[in-house]
Amino acid sequence: MTTKNNIEYIFRSNYNAMFILASRMLRDGEMARDIVHDVFVKLFEEKVTDVNGSYLLNAVRFACLKYIRKESIHERFIKLQSIYLEETESDILTKDEDIERLNAIIDQNLPEQTRKILMMKFNNRLTYSEIAEELSVSEVTVYKHLKQAITTIRKYFNDNER
Repeated sequence: MTTKNNIEYIFRSNYNAMFILASRMLRDGEMARDIVHDVFVKLFEEKVTDVNGSYLLNAVRFACLKYIRKESIHERFIKLQSIYLEETESDILTKDEDIERLNAIIDQNLPEQTRKILMMKFNNRLTYSEIAEELSVSEVTVYKHLKQAITTIRKYFNDNER
């Protein structure tokens, strides 16, 4: 059984090595102290009987790895969340402008048939075969009109961004 005196002796004889290991792994002195402290608290609470230096160093190493894993997940979440929020905010700000530009390009630069096919595809969400059937044209014709529309829209968007 580990007594208070035994833990104090173990603490004094192993603390420096444990702290150095934790500091090197975490590169944070305060967190290293906390982890070493937590290892000793756990040791005392669980009343571990057979304790040596390698046991303590392994306990510190595992506690550090657990902390690093937890932190890296948290940091990745925060980073992804901030990227998502930036994208969302910029999308909201430019969405209305882009829709207006897109509608103007479609109205001013596309032939009537191409405009009609584009609207059927993207507004009504019809398939190529449904559009072809409704307009009495082939699916290849629908494809060519959509390709022409997308090429024209890209050209005008790219020209305006320069």
